[in-house]
Amino acid sequence: MKKLIAILLFAAAVSGCKSPYDYMENWLIREDAVRPFSVPVDIIYVQDRLYFESGMLPLMQSIAMDAVGRGKFDGSARVFSPLVACEEDVEKAIEWYVKHHNKSGRSFALIGEGEGGALLKAYAEDNADWLEKKGLVASFYSELPDKGFVSEEMIRKIKQSATAVRYRRQWGREMPGGECSKDE
Repeated sequence: MKKLIAILLFAAAVSGCKSPYDYMENWLIREDAVRPFSVPVDIIYVQDRLYFESGMLPLMQSIAMDAVGRGKFDGSARVFSPLVACEEDVEKAIEWYVKHHNKSGRSFALIGEGEGGALLKAYAEDNADWLEKKGLVASFYSELPDKGFVSEEMIRKIKQSATAVRYRRQWGREMPGGECSKDE
């Protein structure tokens, strides 16, 4: 029996444990097919888990597409929206994203709504330094579900932040005229 357990543990170690986020069914939106060099920033969007708990997956997908779908960002961002039920799921999803889509410190933003916003905010506060090192350029949280939460102003700020970070990385200095345009 001990030999069988040892063999099973060795097989598990060799094969590697898969993350639940390796599977598409654990994402509402996962834009793997969009080439990263074609867009300046990635969005990680976590929504209210109320719909998840009530088994309303089609509604969740519809809400995610309405809130952050590609049309919302005019094709200037890749969107990743994991299914989450707790802060541990948020952690696993973000770690999966970083491992598979952010090896070079690509710019990304966090957006959370409802209870998903509270979970994402708690995770981000606990891991602020790590997230910043990995490329976090902006984060927005609303602990209340709000259909209009993802606004044009929010999208503009995310794009500006990602552009400023990319400029700084490429040229080693701030953009002329400051980090953001002064058109307000």
